[in-house]
Parts: sequence; C-alpha cells; structure tokens
Amino acid sequence: MDLKKIPLVFNVRKPVGVSSFDVVHHYKKNLGFKFGKIGHFGTLDPFAEGVLLIGIQGAQKLNDYVHQLLPKTYQARGVFGGRTQSGDLTSEVIETKHIDEKWINATQSEILDFLSEQFLGEYWQRPHAISATKFEGKRLYQHALEGRIIEKEKVKREIYSLEILEFQYPYLDFLVTVSSGTYVRSLFEEISTLMNGYGALLTLERKAVGTINLDESLRYENWPQLGKPFSLESHGIPLDRVLELDAVYLLLPQTMRYVQGHRFGLSEVEIRKNPKPICSENYFWVYNEDGTLLGFGRPNGPELHAIFNLQLSISLFS
Repeated sequence: MDLKKIPLVFNVRKPVGVSSFDVVHHYKKNLGFKFGKIGHFGTLDPFAEGVLLIGIQGAQKLNDYVHQLLPKTYQARGVFGGRTQSGDLTSEVIETKHIDEKWINATQSEILDFLSEQFLGEYWQRPHAISATKFEGKRLYQHALEGRIIEKEKVKREIYSLEILEFQYPYLDFLVTVSSGTYVRSLFEEISTLMNGYGALLTLERKAVGTINLDESLRYENWPQLGKPFSLESHGIPLDRVLELDAVYLLLPQTMRYVQGHRFGLSEVEIRKNPKPICSENYFWVYNEDGTLLGFGRPNGPELHAIFNLQLSISLFS
C-alpha cells in the first residue's frame, strides 16, 4: 500500500505555549512530500497541551465529522479563589472570591457526588467569550481583543464521565470526558460558581480524542524534520482507525456506480457492524470488496448516500 496516496492522520502531542496553527504549519513545511491539503481536528489553546490530530491526503475533509463526533478526554487542574477574563491563569485575576467553607473542607468523594449530579449527561454550556467560536464571521477572542465581549446562547453538550483525581484547596485536579465543543475552562468556572466562588484553570491536557490517546502521541523530538527520514508506516494512522464506524462493502459493479456518484439501496450491500463503534451508527465507511477505503457515507432513507469519495478510489476505478 502506498501510504502517500491514502488519507492519514498524525497523533501529535502539542506542547504548552505553541498554537495549534503552529503545529500544523510545522508539519506542512517538514513532511517533505506532496500531500495536498492539511488540517487539524479540533484546536487546543496555546496554554493547553496534549493530543492534536492532523490530517493529510483527504483526511482533513472529515475535519468537522471527526471533531464533532469523537468524545474528548481532558485532565485539568483548576484553582479556586479567583476569576480571569480568559478562564485560565494566563491572564490576570480580575476578581477574587473563595468557595464556601463546606466545600473547602469537603472530601473528594463528596465533591464528586455533587458534581456528578450537576453535570453528568446532557449539559448546556455557553461558549467561552475568549474562544475560537465564531460570531459575525470572527472568532470570539478576536472580538474580545477589540474590546467586545460576546455572550452567545448556551448550546447542548454532554459530559460522559467525571473523576476527581485530587483535591487540596485551592487546587482541584480532575479528569473529564466530554462531547465536542465543550470548554473545560467554562466547566470549571461553572463548578466554582456552584460552590459560591470563583475559579480558573492552571493546566489543561487533552488525554484522548476518541480511542486515540496521548501515550501514543508524537513528541516534538519525533516530529518530521525536512531532509530527515520520517516513517509514515510508524506514524501515520489510517482515517478509518481514527473514526470507528460500521462498514459497507461493495462489489466491483457497485463500486463503479459509487465513485460515479450513483446511489443504491442499503439492502443491496453488505454491512459489517463495528463491535465497538465510537460514534453515531448513522455513518458508514465504504470499502470495495478487497478492503480499499472508498469514502464516507450515511443512510438517506433506504439508500446509501455518499458524503464524499476519496481521490484514491477515483484514480483506481476511472
């Protein structure tokens, strides 16, 4: 298999103090071969570190789907007692207020029980005013830099799991798995408010995106460097391993119709269930009979609707 022709994803460990754009730019300049467009699947703030997924060779076309469908796991350290404009301690504390004494003296178990009752499951959150969420064509943080603090409407998110790792006032270390678009900075601010005080994040680390975890991330010393060998076999992850879905397998005549944009009934194709699907069952990977990944689709009534076809499938069967 020529890995320079299939959609690939890199699991990159973004360091503190570097923007997500800077990491993508490094890969763009140093991969050393023609890979088409490049993009990441969900930004990380400069003060945060951890898993940043970067896609090439068509993988970036699924940016929105990977970003929206895969849960994300974060480990954070929050500090009670002060509020900042950004929700983290990269900006100055603008107001102080300690949480109630009963929470200062509470056990980890008591705090976990309280927070689980308040936050687990469906969760409505307002996007942070200092964030990459857009309003009138610009990011909220860009509006903030111009002196406009925009408060958007709350949107539905989900908290899948929450664990208290350590509590030693004023520090709270916790691990949380959330749906896409959830701001952990905002979550900790809400936690602090419920405890009748203020708080801001000191550290934030993304531990996993779906099943892709930090332990396997590429550290800076293993990033590509122009003119030096970089193993796609070792570091490139096929796109269908990042997004675990049920699969549709097509016979050759069906494949020809699929890459030409035709639709056909789901009853006509072989559907193989993924034993551990990571997201919605309403999407499929589409393969030909020998296992070549052709594209990404979803049911449209009784028919299979192609969301997009990969360039490889077009070049193989044109």
